[in-house]
Amino acid sequence: MDERKFTWGGVLRIVFDSLNQSPAHLAEFYIDRDRSLVYRWLRDEAAPTNKLLPDIVRFATECSVVAERVQLKDDMDAYIGSSSLSDQVKNVLTMEDDFEKYLTAVLRIALSERKKKQPAETTSRFVIPIVTIVFALLSALLGGLIWNLLNHLFDWSFYMGGSGNEPTGVLAFVWGLTAGIPVIVLALLSIRMAKPPSTMPIRRDWRLVIAVYSLAAGAAGFIFYNSGFRSFIEGFGYSYGLQEIIIVVVYSAEISILPFLSVFALLRFPIVDVKKLTIVLAAPVLLSVMSVFGTMLVNRPETEIAQLRGFLIGSLLRLSMFVAIRTLLVAPTKEQ
Repeated sequence: MDERKFTWGGVLRIVFDSLNQSPAHLAEFYIDRDRSLVYRWLRDEAAPTNKLLPDIVRFATECSVVAERVQLKDDMDAYIGSSSLSDQVKNVLTMEDDFEKYLTAVLRIALSERKKKQPAETTSRFVIPIVTIVFALLSALLGGLIWNLLNHLFDWSFYMGGSGNEPTGVLAFVWGLTAGIPVIVLALLSIRMAKPPSTMPIRRDWRLVIAVYSLAAGAAGFIFYNSGFRSFIEGFGYSYGLQEIIIVVVYSAEISILPFLSVFALLRFPIVDVKKLTIVLAAPVLLSVMSVFGTMLVNRPETEIAQLRGFLIGSLLRLSMFVAIRTLLVAPTKEQ
């Protein structure tokens, strides 16, 4: 028989086929991950760390009867025997009679074989997929387009916002929703459609992630616009430039960080790089402040400048929100 590659996906397929179980059952009841991640394991697009192996073995043990475990071992032995593993490794694996020890050893060898190929596979990871760039730009523009369309349809007058022209009450919540929904939906789509595929170790259904992020964005809009913060700052009599900078710092921080932290908590605080986390959280604030500085240099009537400032801040804010939440969703964790 021709030798075949011994892959993590191949091993996992035998487990599911022999036990007649679904990846969704493993994802939901044993490893607490989104089922899409398990399907990516089956396609050899990703793999877990050793930390999750006991849960996979427990799944195979609890979801099978003795006859099924015997069948699994027979199928796995045949796969091992025809694989490119060394004869010594084949003998050690197939001679183990204890099912849990046997399956644990097979899974660990499959992971180690995959890691040997990782350096060659990761060369393209640093290239930003074109779909990500397109969706990032769409996220920057789509929220503003939806909000302006709602203003046009319902005869609202808020459009680009600004002093004396900001939504309040329920409409402030609606504004937050229009800003947040395109960002999170496009971020998730870009992850699923990226070539090469991106890792998404989310631990909840993607619909729940969308709901939590969107509602938090709506709440952030409601809190800011109903807090009276702009009037409070304007009452100090600061120069116009300083006043706008203070307002935009608080505004951009609240609008961008609250939905991010909500998903961060939903994912049970995955382990992420602190420097990267600081950068992605600071980016919305820095870009928004840069927009204020940039518009101050343009010698145009104030109404036009206010419109330009609103467009730039809104677009760059949503763009950086997209980058931040996508970075979180693809961040590697110790449990992946």
